[in-house]
Amino acid sequence: MIGWMFPGQGSQRPGMAGALEACGELLEIAGQILDADLARVCTAVPNGSSRGTFPADLLQPALYVTATGASRALSSRGLCPDAVLGHSLGEYAALTAAGALAFGDGLRLVSLRGKAMLNAARRNPGGMAAVIGLDTSVIKEICDRIDGVWVANLNSPNQTVMSGTDEALAQAAEACKEAGAKRVVRLEVPIPGHSPLMEAAALEVEALLADIQVKEPICPFYSCVDTGPHTNPAEIKALLVAAMTSSVRFFETLTAMQAGGVTSLVEVGPARVLCGLARTSVPDLPTASVGSDADAEAFRLAATEEATEKTDAAGEPKPAERVAVDD
Repeated sequence: MIGWMFPGQGSQRPGMAGALEACGELLEIAGQILDADLARVCTAVPNGSSRGTFPADLLQPALYVTATGASRALSSRGLCPDAVLGHSLGEYAALTAAGALAFGDGLRLVSLRGKAMLNAARRNPGGMAAVIGLDTSVIKEICDRIDGVWVANLNSPNQTVMSGTDEALAQAAEACKEAGAKRVVRLEVPIPGHSPLMEAAALEVEALLADIQVKEPICPFYSCVDTGPHTNPAEIKALLVAAMTSSVRFFETLTAMQAGGVTSLVEVGPARVLCGLARTSVPDLPTASVGSDADAEAFRLAATEEATEKTDAAGEPKPAERVAVDD
């Protein structure tokens, strides 16, 4: 069983959609819906920053389109997931790949989500900081005793992200260093994501979701809110809202996927951020990444070769592959 992982903010890179044929049509549709030149944002390769320059209000749509293009590169080759999960924003691309969310609806959701989070951050300024090499339980204790800071992302056993006001983050960072953290790194994000400071944004997402159809996915959707598999559309909607203010329990969700029968993982979208986290969280699960058509074809060939070897070993054919439809 293969689990598909979809990345969130922090995975962007210059020209990230340029090597995915499916992104051409998606970017044209997105440009019409958002009335913005998303194609330029996703395909330009500027000089300077290795991550490029992405307008803050278009970053989430840009990542969503790119990840959806990567999933279509796989589905067009007859491949589909046995389970999906997304890291924060990645949940919307995961649900689209699993046929639960129409592309246009997902685009409208992530566009509103991005703007709502920026607006919430203007009212409640703050940011996020990654803590490396300190036990999560210690970080939780530190956050519990400092007002204005919370555990936002449990990325791996060795990496936890805190979120909160600038002053509270600075206090928590110093406390983590004193407790033995190897490093505390302030992240280049202008929002205190996955904290109670995003409550106003959560309400906006909830209001839009009320008018959007979420269908039953073709495979289990593992939520990083509660780590569990879900197929009920009402539950999925509630979890997307809860995710705005809840911790992203990423490595715990990977462990749950493995317990549910997933035997390998593929990161669908730009970069290889989640593959790196998975290697330290579930080291016995093989990982791969698909961020281009060439990656998708290589993954298809590898999957075909593995299926052939299993067929030869078992002496009988495997069941036909299911094909995902990401509308």
